[in-house]
Amino acid sequence: MVAATEHRLADGVVVDCMNPGETDIIYKEIFDDKVYARHGIEISDGDTVIDIGANIGLFALFAKQEGSRAKIYCFEPAPETFSILEKNVKRFELDEVKLFNAGIAEKRGEATLYFMPKFTVSSTFQPDDSVEQLERNEEFTVNALATSSNWVVATAFRLLPRFLQKRIARRVMNAYAERVSVSCPLLSVSDVIEEQGLGQVDLLKVDAEGIEDGILAGIAEEHWPRIQQVTVEVHRGKEQLEKVESLLRGHGFEIVTEASPASPAEPMVYARRA
Repeated sequence: MVAATEHRLADGVVVDCMNPGETDIIYKEIFDDKVYARHGIEISDGDTVIDIGANIGLFALFAKQEGSRAKIYCFEPAPETFSILEKNVKRFELDEVKLFNAGIAEKRGEATLYFMPKFTVSSTFQPDDSVEQLERNEEFTVNALATSSNWVVATAFRLLPRFLQKRIARRVMNAYAERVSVSCPLLSVSDVIEEQGLGQVDLLKVDAEGIEDGILAGIAEEHWPRIQQVTVEVHRGKEQLEKVESLLRGHGFEIVTEASPASPAEPMVYARRA
């Protein structure tokens, strides 16, 4: 088990985390780049938010800053990460935040999570060791090093020729590549809507490391009209992106797709009701 540690974020706020470097990357994505709240995606007081891939709770913290009375349903399958999520929700006294130590997928069941203790946000139910995914991970790592909060590291890295940047990125990836198999319960979005009695979902945030299209495909037809906004980070390339876009357009959403600031090879899809 990786021990939790306190870490001071760029804005001075102290959180519990597992890996400070990873936490800085997540913080920059959520609070600086606002990757889950662009192109008209908004969170207001009283909104209902489903947070798929809650990790240690930084998105929940962001959502509460946007709408202090928002009701947030956080889903994090990895037990170690979930324990830190609990600590942060308690630390910040986040009211109306419900936590679930479970994954969201196409249907209810149980599956093996390949948990990455040294870089928890890359934990996945569907590992992809293809050349294409390796290249996407490499691009993410190069970008993370080039935009590091440590300006000395970032500046020195940006001065290197591209082939050296990629070589360093591969070594970093190998150092963080450890996987631990964990059995986790799964629910579908429709299970959540029914069991929690959600008449409306104002924002469905999906960041599930490769199963995003399955999560959307598992939403029952009668539940789609209740969902008002969707933000999806797509991790598995063009084919998965096309599936996500088709599903959202088919259910009446206007969408905007753009490269993620953290990883240009992994696009973000923003969907709102017309």
